[in-house]
Amino acid sequence: MNPRLPVCIATQTRFSLNSFPSIISENQIYSPAACRCQASAPFTLRAIHLNTTHTSSAYKYYVLFILAAVNMFNYVDRNVVSILLVPIQDEFQVSDGAMGLLTGMAFMLVHSLFGIPLARLADRHSRRNVLVAGVAVWSAMTALSGFARSFPQLVSLRMGVGIGEAAGSPPAHSMISDYFPPASRALALSLYSVGLYAGIMVGYFAAGWLGIRFGWRTTFIVVGLPGLALSALVALTVKEPPRRSHQAVAPLVVVFRHLLRKRSFLALQLAASFHALSAYGAVLWMPTFMHRVYSMPLDEIGLKLGVISGLGGGAGAIIGGFAADRAARRDVRWYAWVAAISALGALFPTSLFLFAASSELALGCFLPYIVLVGMYTGPLFAMNQALAPTRMRATAVAIHLLIVSILGGGVGPWIVGGLSDLFATEYGDEGLRYSMLIVICAGSFFAGVLYLIAGTSLSREIESE
Repeated sequence: MNPRLPVCIATQTRFSLNSFPSIISENQIYSPAACRCQASAPFTLRAIHLNTTHTSSAYKYYVLFILAAVNMFNYVDRNVVSILLVPIQDEFQVSDGAMGLLTGMAFMLVHSLFGIPLARLADRHSRRNVLVAGVAVWSAMTALSGFARSFPQLVSLRMGVGIGEAAGSPPAHSMISDYFPPASRALALSLYSVGLYAGIMVGYFAAGWLGIRFGWRTTFIVVGLPGLALSALVALTVKEPPRRSHQAVAPLVVVFRHLLRKRSFLALQLAASFHALSAYGAVLWMPTFMHRVYSMPLDEIGLKLGVISGLGGGAGAIIGGFAADRAARRDVRWYAWVAAISALGALFPTSLFLFAASSELALGCFLPYIVLVGMYTGPLFAMNQALAPTRMRATAVAIHLLIVSILGGGVGPWIVGGLSDLFATEYGDEGLRYSMLIVICAGSFFAGVLYLIAGTSLSREIESE
């Protein structure tokens, strides 16, 4: 522990709207204000007190593996619809804008709104149990989507998937942050995020292969049911970790005030929103783009895009988390800088894969794009957790998802679809190319700038442990 950190004894845990109590850890308080008084600059992770647990290393990584599997099923159920857009649209005869609503706002609105009350439940009670219930709900709703008899019914069931998935990331992030100390947290959260890209890969595989052979309805049923077994596995084998602090749970208004008054936290949410707008616009519409522009069959799209997205995105997540953890030992602002590199670096390959002369070249150029996109997840999640006290972490993730899901994941696919309808009058199927270009490039640029802004105040606003 750094001897220069002022320490005092904890005697009171009352919450006030005007001041937030210091963080209780191992019967001591480390005042955030006091931590900011250090003369050393820049701030480094070596100054953070690590409250390690006695849980075995093997079990920690087992839990991380299971949580990554949960994240994989989360994104299988979330993204399987992207491959199935064409047959769903053909059956229900709806516009690109309506399909953008199905994949974007209809899902993301309920996903974000239910995230906060479910995260509050996780901050107060067992995070593991909240996660178990969420996996069961979203898996059941995915399977039931195969029985939808109208487009409004399908939208309603996809909203049910969004409600269940709202109980996914907030408790999982909070549990990982208690299993792993800050110095290795970005890598741990990056490994958790590998499940995201594995989910995209499996979703593409399953939807492409099953969809072409058995139809979109059977596909929903087949990919949804295994999640019920995973829910039982989490309940039986994953333990609720001891929290790194025994501080009481703050009222929601205190949590909002404490987090949103931090310039770096607010900048991160806006940056991540633009990044999500860009990434969702690419990932959810890329299969339709390859089908319309290059006339690729759905099963071939599912196979090739699945490999590229899963392996490339997973590799990017590991690279980003490892690089950020290593660099942050010297300067914590590297978390923000790695995220900025991820966003701004994606601009060039975006133009290449959207205007490639052949489908093979387009897929080849999509690989560096998805590697770069994958790099931001671990550093972003690590920054969100570092900026939140222990008993606010699940709620901090929910606030993050509320902002990012609506502004990014909800708006991005809908804008791409709307612009595609607008450009179709002049460019036909090529209109999707230009709508994706506008959304992806604009989102990536503004995300990169906002990450850099977040880095300017990050070192003085993170919480001690």
